[in-house]
Amino acid sequence: MDEHDEQRQAADALAMVRTHQERTRRAARLPWWVYAAIFVLTAGGTAANDFVGLGGAKLIAVLVLVALAAVLVTVFASRSSLLGRMRGVERRQSFDPQVFGVVLVVAVVGTWLASRYGAGLAGDLAGTVGLRDYPNTVDGVLYGAGFTLLFGLSQVLTTVSRRRTNR
Repeated sequence: MDEHDEQRQAADALAMVRTHQERTRRAARLPWWVYAAIFVLTAGGTAANDFVGLGGAKLIAVLVLVALAAVLVTVFASRSSLLGRMRGVERRQSFDPQVFGVVLVVAVVGTWLASRYGAGLAGDLAGTVGLRDYPNTVDGVLYGAGFTLLFGLSQVLTTVSRRRTNR
């Protein structure tokens, strides 16, 4: 075998490894419906305040607590993350302080803006779109969009950070 054959084999092997890495990255992405579920659950939970009385609100709170307990028991019993199981892969659980810091700053700024301008903005927006009687629904849509974007930001920053670390 001459040097040219060895170089060709090495290039083929490298191409195969890169193809495998790309397939693995694609498989590890969250499906689109996770983002839709975050939005719908946040918006729906907040919008329920427009349609449900106090007794119904207590029932919703109990259902949320039961769902939270079920998720926590599942995670602790299986010793794997829920997102990892949804992706079908088990990743290392690494903590990147820079990503955490950026997401925390964005969350704090968003929380401050929501507490300062949220009620007035939601009321004005509800009146503008003809939903003046449903201010909690408009709040829910805004919060749902905010939480979904914050979660998406954390996923993008984590992916970029891992790619930078792996190079």
